[in-house]
Amino acid sequence: MTTYLPALIWLLSAFVCLYIAKRRHLKQTALRSMAVAMAGPFAIPFVLSAKPQQFNQA
Repeated sequence: MTTYLPALIWLLSAFVCLYIAKRRHLKQTALRSMAVAMAGPFAIPFVLSAKPQQFNQA
């Protein structure tokens, strides 16, 4: 079971990044998805520092 622990952490961090991005209304792009997949748990600060998408309210 311990051999699967890093993969489990990597997968859970990807879901956390996706959840944070949806809550902050960040646009999902291929580049951002690849960055999350490559950086794993280290991508969470990048998602938190990204600027939310602005909506036109008229």
